[in-house]
Amino acid sequence: PGAGGVSAYEPKTGKEIWIVRYDGYSVIPRPVFGHGMLFLSTGYDTPQLLAVRVDGTGDVTDSHVAWRMTRNAPHSPSALLVGDELYVVSDRGIASCLDAKTGKVHWQERLPGAYSASPIHSNGRIYFLSEEGQTTIVKAGAAFEQIARNDLKERTLASFAAADGSLFIRTEKHLYRIDNKK
Repeated sequence: PGAGGVSAYEPKTGKEIWIVRYDGYSVIPRPVFGHGMLFLSTGYDTPQLLAVRVDGTGDVTDSHVAWRMTRNAPHSPSALLVGDELYVVSDRGIASCLDAKTGKVHWQERLPGAYSASPIHSNGRIYFLSEEGQTTIVKAGAAFEQIARNDLKERTLASFAAADGSLFIRTEKHLYRIDNKK
Protein backbone atom coordinates (compact mmCIF):
# COMPACT_ATOMS: atom_id res chain seq x y z
CA PRO A 1 0.00 0.00 0.00
CA GLY A 2 1.05 3.54 -0.64
CA ALA A 3 -0.29 6.99 -1.31
CA GLY A 4 -3.39 6.74 -3.46
CA GLY A 5 -3.60 2.96 -3.82
CA VAL A 6 -2.40 -0.57 -3.38
CA SER A 7 -1.15 -2.85 -6.17
CA ALA A 8 -0.29 -6.51 -6.60
CA TYR A 9 2.64 -7.46 -8.84
CA GLU A 10 3.79 -10.59 -10.63
CA PRO A 11 7.00 -11.53 -8.76
CA LYS A 12 8.92 -12.81 -11.80
CA THR A 13 8.17 -9.94 -14.18
CA GLY A 14 7.20 -7.03 -11.93
CA LYS A 15 4.04 -6.56 -14.02
CA GLU A 16 1.11 -5.05 -12.14
CA ILE A 17 -1.69 -7.60 -11.68
CA TRP A 18 -4.29 -5.39 -10.02
CA ILE A 19 -4.73 -2.02 -8.34
CA VAL A 20 -7.20 -0.59 -5.84
CA ARG A 21 -7.31 3.20 -5.72
CA TYR A 22 -8.17 5.26 -2.64
CA ASP A 23 -7.63 8.66 -1.11
CA GLY A 24 -4.97 8.85 1.56
CA TYR A 25 -1.23 9.10 1.99
CA SER A 26 1.53 8.20 4.42
CA VAL A 27 0.37 4.63 4.93
CA ILE A 28 2.05 3.31 8.08
CA PRO A 29 0.30 0.01 8.98
CA ARG A 30 1.46 -3.15 7.25
CA PRO A 31 -1.21 -5.07 5.33
CA VAL A 32 -2.47 -8.43 6.59
CA PHE A 33 -3.50 -11.36 4.36
CA GLY A 34 -6.08 -14.06 5.07
CA HIS A 35 -9.32 -15.59 3.78
CA GLY A 36 -8.26 -14.69 0.22
CA MET A 37 -8.23 -10.99 1.11
CA LEU A 38 -5.72 -8.27 1.85
CA PHE A 39 -6.67 -6.09 4.85
CA LEU A 40 -5.10 -2.63 4.74
CA SER A 41 -5.39 0.89 6.05
CA THR A 42 -5.49 3.79 3.60
CA GLY A 43 -3.42 6.09 5.81
CA TYR A 44 -3.92 9.77 6.56
CA ASP A 45 -6.47 12.22 5.19
CA THR A 46 -9.38 9.79 4.76
CA PRO A 47 -8.45 6.73 6.83
CA GLN A 48 -10.32 3.56 5.99
CA LEU A 49 -9.74 -0.13 6.56
CA LEU A 50 -10.26 -2.09 3.34
CA ALA A 51 -10.70 -5.79 2.68
CA VAL A 52 -9.60 -6.47 -0.90
CA ARG A 53 -10.18 -9.81 -2.66
CA VAL A 54 -6.89 -10.65 -4.38
CA ASP A 55 -8.18 -12.70 -7.33
CA GLY A 56 -8.78 -9.86 -9.79
CA THR A 57 -6.88 -8.18 -12.62
CA GLY A 58 -6.64 -4.56 -13.69
CA ASP A 59 -8.32 -1.76 -11.74
CA VAL A 60 -10.44 -3.67 -9.21
CA THR A 61 -11.41 -0.66 -7.08
CA ASP A 62 -15.12 -1.06 -7.80
CA SER A 63 -15.25 -4.85 -8.03
CA HIS A 64 -12.95 -6.38 -5.41
CA VAL A 65 -13.26 -4.30 -2.25
CA ALA A 66 -15.25 -6.82 -0.21
CA TRP A 67 -15.92 -4.36 2.61
CA ARG A 68 -14.60 -1.15 4.14
CA MET A 69 -14.55 0.32 7.63
CA THR A 70 -14.85 4.11 7.41
CA ARG A 71 -15.04 5.04 11.11
CA ASN A 72 -12.33 4.45 13.71
CA ALA A 73 -9.83 3.06 11.20
CA PRO A 74 -6.19 3.15 12.33
CA HIS A 75 -3.59 5.57 10.97
CA SER A 76 -0.61 3.88 12.64
CA PRO A 77 -1.38 0.48 14.25
CA SER A 78 -1.58 -2.54 11.94
CA ALA A 79 -4.56 -4.88 11.94
CA LEU A 80 -4.33 -8.32 13.57
CA LEU A 81 -6.02 -11.39 12.06
CA VAL A 82 -6.79 -14.26 14.44
CA GLY A 83 -8.93 -16.97 12.85
CA ASP A 84 -12.08 -15.30 11.53
CA GLU A 85 -11.66 -12.15 13.63
CA LEU A 86 -9.81 -8.99 12.63
CA TYR A 87 -8.70 -6.71 15.47
CA VAL A 88 -7.81 -3.04 15.05
CA VAL A 89 -7.29 -0.06 17.31
CA SER A 90 -7.56 3.52 16.11
CA ASP A 91 -4.89 6.03 17.01
CA ARG A 92 -7.44 7.57 19.40
CA GLY A 93 -8.08 4.31 21.26
CA ILE A 94 -11.20 2.79 19.72
CA ALA A 95 -10.57 -0.97 19.65
CA SER A 96 -12.70 -3.04 17.28
CA CYS A 97 -13.20 -6.71 16.52
CA LEU A 98 -14.65 -7.42 13.08
CA ASP A 99 -15.69 -10.50 11.18
CA ALA A 100 -12.82 -10.69 8.69
CA LYS A 101 -14.99 -12.13 5.91
CA THR A 102 -17.89 -9.66 6.12
CA GLY A 103 -16.59 -6.61 8.00
CA LYS A 104 -19.42 -6.92 10.54
CA VAL A 105 -18.39 -5.25 13.80
CA HIS A 106 -18.56 -7.74 16.68
CA TRP A 107 -17.55 -5.16 19.27
CA GLN A 108 -16.03 -1.70 19.70
CA GLU A 109 -14.63 -0.37 22.98
CA ARG A 110 -12.87 2.84 23.95
CA LEU A 111 -9.49 2.09 25.51
CA PRO A 112 -7.51 4.63 27.53
CA GLY A 113 -4.85 6.66 25.74
CA ALA A 114 -3.53 7.08 22.22
CA TYR A 115 -2.18 4.20 20.10
CA SER A 116 0.74 3.70 17.71
CA ALA A 117 1.53 0.08 18.61
CA SER A 118 -0.16 -2.77 16.76
CA PRO A 119 -2.17 -5.31 18.74
CA ILE A 120 -0.66 -8.77 19.26
CA HIS A 121 -2.14 -12.21 19.95
CA SER A 122 -0.62 -14.59 22.47
CA ASN A 123 -2.12 -17.49 24.47
CA GLY A 124 -5.70 -16.71 23.42
CA ARG A 125 -5.40 -13.07 24.40
CA ILE A 126 -5.20 -9.81 22.47
CA TYR A 127 -2.85 -7.14 23.84
CA PHE A 128 -3.44 -3.44 23.08
CA LEU A 129 -0.57 -1.17 24.22
CA SER A 130 -1.12 2.60 24.50
CA GLU A 131 1.52 5.27 23.94
CA GLU A 132 1.33 5.97 27.67
CA GLY A 133 2.43 2.39 28.43
CA GLN A 134 -0.94 1.00 29.49
CA THR A 135 -1.81 -2.48 28.21
CA THR A 136 -5.42 -3.63 27.88
CA ILE A 137 -5.70 -7.41 27.59
CA VAL A 138 -8.87 -8.97 26.17
CA LYS A 139 -9.92 -12.53 25.45
CA ALA A 140 -9.69 -13.33 21.74
CA GLY A 141 -13.15 -13.77 20.26
CA ALA A 142 -16.31 -12.15 18.97
CA ALA A 143 -17.48 -11.06 22.44
CA PHE A 144 -15.60 -8.35 24.35
CA GLU A 145 -14.13 -9.67 27.59
CA GLN A 146 -11.42 -7.63 29.29
CA ILE A 147 -9.01 -9.83 31.24
CA ALA A 148 -6.66 -7.22 32.69
CA ARG A 149 -5.19 -3.76 32.41
CA ASN A 150 -1.53 -3.17 33.27
CA ASP A 151 0.50 0.02 33.38
CA LEU A 152 4.22 0.20 32.58
CA LYS A 153 4.16 3.88 33.57
CA GLU A 154 6.46 4.71 30.70
CA ARG A 155 5.88 6.05 27.19
CA THR A 156 6.15 3.63 24.29
CA LEU A 157 5.40 3.66 20.58
CA ALA A 158 6.68 0.13 19.91
CA SER A 159 4.56 -2.98 19.44
CA PHE A 160 4.92 -6.09 21.56
CA ALA A 161 6.98 -8.99 20.23
CA ALA A 162 6.31 -12.58 21.29
CA ALA A 163 8.98 -15.30 21.57
CA ASP A 164 9.58 -18.41 23.66
CA GLY A 165 6.37 -17.94 25.68
CA SER A 166 7.29 -14.38 26.64
CA LEU A 167 6.30 -10.90 25.52
CA PHE A 168 8.93 -8.25 24.88
CA ILE A 169 8.31 -4.52 24.85
CA ARG A 170 10.63 -1.59 24.33
CA THR A 171 9.60 1.54 26.18
CA GLU A 172 11.18 4.97 26.15
CA LYS A 173 13.88 3.89 28.62
CA HIS A 174 13.72 0.12 29.07
CA LEU A 175 13.34 -3.25 27.37
CA TYR A 176 10.96 -5.54 29.27
CA ARG A 177 10.47 -9.29 29.09
CA ILE A 178 7.13 -10.43 30.47
CA ASP A 179 6.83 -14.14 31.21
CA ASN A 180 3.59 -16.08 31.47
CA LYS A 181 2.92 -17.12 35.07
CA LYS A 182 2.57 -20.87 35.44
